[in-house]
Amino acid sequence: MTTTGRTPSWYLYVVLRNRWFLIKALAIVMVPTVVVSFLLPRRYTVKTVIMPPETPVEPSFSFGGMGISDFMGYFSGGMGFSLPLMTTMSDVYVEILNSRTLIDRVVLGTAYLDSMDLRRKYERDPWLGMYWARKMFRDGYSASVTPSGFIEVRVTTGDPFYSVQVSERVVFVLDSLNTWIASSRAERACELTQMRLRAADSLLANATADLAAFEAERGLISPEEQLGELITSLAEMKRQYMEYRASARAISAGYGMGGTAASLEMERRAAAILGMIRELESGTVPTGMDSLFPAISLADFPAAQFEYARLRSDYEMALQLTAALRLSLEQARVEERRPGGTIRLLDEPSHPGWKSKPKKLLIWLEVFGIAATLLLTFLFVRENVRQIRKDRPESWAKWEELFSDMRRDFRPRRRRQASDSSAKSSR
Repeated sequence: MTTTGRTPSWYLYVVLRNRWFLIKALAIVMVPTVVVSFLLPRRYTVKTVIMPPETPVEPSFSFGGMGISDFMGYFSGGMGFSLPLMTTMSDVYVEILNSRTLIDRVVLGTAYLDSMDLRRKYERDPWLGMYWARKMFRDGYSASVTPSGFIEVRVTTGDPFYSVQVSERVVFVLDSLNTWIASSRAERACELTQMRLRAADSLLANATADLAAFEAERGLISPEEQLGELITSLAEMKRQYMEYRASARAISAGYGMGGTAASLEMERRAAAILGMIRELESGTVPTGMDSLFPAISLADFPAAQFEYARLRSDYEMALQLTAALRLSLEQARVEERRPGGTIRLLDEPSHPGWKSKPKKLLIWLEVFGIAATLLLTFLFVRENVRQIRKDRPESWAKWEELFSDMRRDFRPRRRRQASDSSAKSSR
């Protein structure tokens, strides 16, 4: 059959003409593949689905525009740390599940070293033994977030019951790590709240003493409506100032999360409020607060009333701050005593019922497809080469000379020199 075009009939002709070659070659490849696929050890995958973690909801106490959780140091609920943009608590759990800490605890808490024959290597060199144990463990272990936000953990071993045991250990270690993080956060919040409560108690004692000394010296002052509004405004602003300052110090000291930018923002807000407080105490109405004092100018108040407003606002601020901190301290103690066990399972580890590997049919199809592709490519290339040698011998002579030179490059040095000398003598 001579043709210059490469039509489908040409390819079909080449395949049919070499049909026995293809059948024999595919049989030589597929028979060992089928035998080996039946000899491969079985692997069992246990799938565990964990419910998406929930952020604990704290009581809605707030003052100064800040929630009580923020004020106590719970700067994102969850596990006690702030999350980057577009990161969920499920992503955090997956990072913990894939961490070296969790894998090491699971390996050492189960018979994994013995199952992988790594016990002796681990006893000789623990670091090297754990390296190989982690490497082998990761080959049959995966943790990921599903599109719906659930956490899926897959453990694959040669024994279905051992896969269940390892999966249960993974869940146990995750729960223990989560409980440790939550308890550490609660202890830190309780410590911070106690420290702030001591400062607030001291502030309240000083404000009470100053107010009592003023009343003993100048007598009781019955505040007017305008003076009452001034006292209320000063107390609220001083409370906000104290909250921002305390939060900035907590972030700088490492009690809260947010970094330097958050601390500087808190300091900036505190400085702005402090400037407004000083303006009010000096008798000047800050910009934006004109609606609070429309009838009487603050300049009309006597100096004694300004002094009384300052002391009374300090007392009111310290009193409310102390009451709020006592309540938050009780809440922090409840959180500290709350038991663990926060991991909720949708699908518990159980026997999978059927092996997951090897997938023999898939192996057969893949090997057959690769072998058939390579064989057909070889046949078509060989047919093209034969066609070129037959139709254009002068073009093929150049390729033949190049191939002989390439074969000579791989010969031993002495034989190559002898062949070169013989070629020169023949010329």
